[in-house]
Amino acid sequence: MSLVRIDRHDATAVITLDDPRRRNILSPELAQALSAAVAEANAADDVAAIVITGTAPAFCAGADLADLQAAASGDVAAVNLVYRAFLDVADSVLPTIAAVNGAAVGAGMNLALACDLRIAGESASFDTRFLKIGLHPGGGHGWMLLRAVGWAEATRMLLLDRALGAAEAARVGLVQQISPDGELMGDALALAGRAAALPRDLIVRTKASLRLAATSDHQAAFRHETEEQLRSLGEPPFEALVERMKHSIAARQP
Repeated sequence: MSLVRIDRHDATAVITLDDPRRRNILSPELAQALSAAVAEANAADDVAAIVITGTAPAFCAGADLADLQAAASGDVAAVNLVYRAFLDVADSVLPTIAAVNGAAVGAGMNLALACDLRIAGESASFDTRFLKIGLHPGGGHGWMLLRAVGWAEATRMLLLDRALGAAEAARVGLVQQISPDGELMGDALALAGRAAALPRDLIVRTKASLRLAATSDHQAAFRHETEEQLRSLGEPPFEALVERMKHSIAARQP
């Protein structure tokens, strides 16, 4: 049985970590299945957004301690598969939403951070936990955390062992929306569903432009966006809008 489920809700692919007995820890098998599910969703022309969540009682409780012990002895294959899964989520061409339905701990928090945005149930919690168990953060955790919450809050969470509940996570910008636990998936699907009304190709290209803007200067981003906008002027979605506006204006004329 797969440790990851992928379900379709209209134009949204919902990827569910499904190893509740072990609180959805990122075993090599689960990490590989997660990477495969993200690739499948990105390859589907009729998918516009991805939601990632976990089967209760947790979102994701982190890495497998046995794999970390193996890495300490030089066998890093399992850990690398987990890190690969983070990058596959972060590199998704489609918008990704983490629906955090419980604890997101250590590497599990990495997974939430790898998504473009996070919506949390009221009982969700976020705990870096690395230093508490004697580990340096890994998998790009500090890089992602800094960009989500800034230096002071990242310092507080990482260096002062500060776990956050949903309300505090929203206050510092780690979470963009809080929902009652029973409404979390409905709210996540409603948010993801907004992408269905937009041209998929433009979603993909605009996300790529945002990624470029995050790593380039103003002039480079200006040139890239101008090229992309000029390209979109001659494409069917914009042309159809112009035609609708012309008909609307003509209909209002006496």
